[in-house]
Amino acid sequence: MTKQEFLKRIESEKLNIGEYIIKLDKLSDAPLVLGCAFDQGVWKVYETRERGGHFIIKKIDNEDEAFDYFYKIVLSQHNRLNT
Repeated sequence: MTKQEFLKRIESEKLNIGEYIIKLDKLSDAPLVLGCAFDQGVWKVYETRERGGHFIIKKIDNEDEAFDYFYKIVLSQHNRLNT
């Protein structure tokens, strides 16, 4: 799915990911971020911890594949908190 399709889907499904926030514009080192950003020619799915600093979960060349993968990460976090 594209970035716009991802945004519509998480809004319509009202996913609860707890204290995490979603960032899609650039890499962030803010605490508790789940993100997917286009950086240096590739899409990077990443996470930050409570004390900040990001780590890359996966690098993907294709936007659709990146947001499909990122959706699974967000859904996994939602399911972890809401089961």
